[in-house]
Amino acid sequence: MFAATAFRVLTLSCHRILPCRKVEVLRSLWSSDFSFVRTYASAGPARRTGDDKIPFRVVRLVHPETGKLEPPTRLSDILESVDLKAFRVELVTEEPEPIVKIVDRRDSYQKWKEQKKAFRKSLKAGEQKEIQITWGVDDGDLKHKVTKARAELEKGYRVDIVIGPRKGQKLPNPDDMDARASEIASMLLDIAKEWKTRDVQQTTTVMSFQKTPS
Repeated sequence: MFAATAFRVLTLSCHRILPCRKVEVLRSLWSSDFSFVRTYASAGPARRTGDDKIPFRVVRLVHPETGKLEPPTRLSDILESVDLKAFRVELVTEEPEPIVKIVDRRDSYQKWKEQKKAFRKSLKAGEQKEIQITWGVDDGDLKHKVTKARAELEKGYRVDIVIGPRKGQKLPNPDDMDARASEIASMLLDIAKEWKTRDVQQTTTVMSFQKTPS
């Protein structure tokens, strides 16, 4: 509804041009020797380029009601005919020709925020955080390290917990090593799971955790 209203405003604005002049303009834009001209480089892909940041002087508008493309129109004419406080003109594609559509400004911003949030989440999902713990760690330090691991898991990161020896410290036997690793895993059981097999070496064990879906 809002897009249709904005388009009707645009249509009424176009009718203000003298008929002969309007035909002449469209013919010149549609002629084979006319090319769409970029005014400057497009903005980054984080959000669709919009309004006067669109790097083309001439574009084609998607009709809000039919979804069909309108004839080539000067971008400046579209911008002058739309209430830019409520609506935004967005560049949908550049190839094979620049195409724009009129969208609700608030909706557009909200969608961009959601996409940005999803993008950050996907980045975190692929990132690893590492926390190191010694075999002879005391209860207080162990609790602190596990709390730190929980905080990183809550943020969406994968966490590797590396348990290894401290210089001058007696190395525990394999059964005690396994028991310590299982103890740490149980402390994170309510929030995370091991997403791959433990890497158990002669002196170290690496456990890889990721947050379980809530």
